[in-house]
Amino acid sequence: MWRAGVLIGNTDARAVVLLCILHFALCITAEAQAPLPDPKAFGAEVRKRMLTDRELQSQYTFLERREEISISKLGKVSAGPVKTYEVYPSVEPGNTYKRLVAVDGVPLPPEELARRDRIHREDVLREAAKRERETPQERQKRLQKEAKEQAEWNRTLDEVFDAYDIRLVGRETIGGAVTVVATLDPKPSHRPRTDEGKLMKKVRARAWISEADYQVVKVVAEMIDDVTYGWGVVGRLYKGTVATFERTRVNGEVWLPARVEIKGTGRALFRRFTLSSLTTYSDYRKFNVSTGETFQR
Repeated sequence: MWRAGVLIGNTDARAVVLLCILHFALCITAEAQAPLPDPKAFGAEVRKRMLTDRELQSQYTFLERREEISISKLGKVSAGPVKTYEVYPSVEPGNTYKRLVAVDGVPLPPEELARRDRIHREDVLREAAKRERETPQERQKRLQKEAKEQAEWNRTLDEVFDAYDIRLVGRETIGGAVTVVATLDPKPSHRPRTDEGKLMKKVRARAWISEADYQVVKVVAEMIDDVTYGWGVVGRLYKGTVATFERTRVNGEVWLPARVEIKGTGRALFRRFTLSSLTTYSDYRKFNVSTGETFQR
């Protein structure tokens, strides 16, 4: 009886697993067979919802862990320390506080944290006082600068859709989200209108976009030509360099950066180098007064 019971139990378990596998396979098949969205309409929705990561991140505090890259005066490129920051956003441009809390996993001493916190508070108070004394002319100049920056971002975003031949090629599920996969290949005939547009001609990409909310989930960009700096004298990043950008859905309301990795080769002055850089973002918390003031503890 005991053996029979085990046999029946195992048979039931195998049946449940088999049903789950069949259901998963049917879901994948349904996704693959469903017609892809109209590229033009889909692209318009993506364009409408695209915001800079800075704007999105300004609603949250988070941890940033970054592998620093060091470049000597003679052009030697080497891996620097791994730094961890607590990032506190600000509604005022330039006032976001990136609070260095650890270097290579070693926490900063309390007295050093306190010193950095004091300097940041003094900078914020100084900027607030300056804003209170702002003349109408100065305010107008500041607002014009902010409007110019926003217009430049809009032009860059528009150029993405003009510079690339964008094709929807399939669907994939990433982190539970059904995404539409798009390929972006530079149009040979496109004439760049921005500095970013000049770079776009040398980069092709593959993007995964959430079909439910039109948000970018992942992008893999590959350089198809060398990119030079300072007329090629200062430095050059070689063809084949790959950058991967990944985002994660936070609180079921917004996609925020999770990981940025860059791997490639290049030359700085007269030295060749291999580049491998990873930045991760984690521990997102909705920004409020209490979380915003935790750095003062």
